[in-house]
Parts: sequence; structure tokens; C-alpha cells
Amino acid sequence: MGKGNKGKIDNLGRIVIPKTIRKALDIDHNDDISMYVENNQLIITKGHKSCDICGNKKVDVQVKDKFLCSKCLKTIKSL
Repeated sequence: MGKGNKGKIDNLGRIVIPKTIRKALDIDHNDDISMYVENNQLIITKGHKSCDICGNKKVDVQVKDKFLCSKCLKTIKSL
């Protein structure tokens, strides 16, 4: 893992992703990103929101780096 960059969260809870990191991840203005916590670390990835099971474009919940629609979530809960 590289050294990375430091940043501060502003009073609205925002943080700037440095240009070097955006370039490395090929993140452009208005791109979707995914954020989740794993092992006490904030993980940020470039992402496209669609259900990881059925491909539905309407995502209702994110579990770590996985997106789920309500139909698939209901199916999982019923197992």
C-alpha cells in the first residue's frame, strides 16, 4: 500500500479526494463512487450502482462493496 495523502473533513462532512488519487482510479467529475468500512478503514472505490445479484439499476442497500436491490434483499432475508 502506498503512503497516500492526508486530508481534513470540513464542517459538512466532506473531504477532497486529491487529483493524483482521482487520476489513479480514473474518477471524473460526477462519477459514482462506493464507500464502505472494512477493518476500521474507509474504503473508497469507483463504482456503478447496480444490484450485484440481478443487475437492477435501482439499488436500495450497500453491504461492504456489494449493492443490492430490494427484491434481492428480500430474497436473501427469506433464506
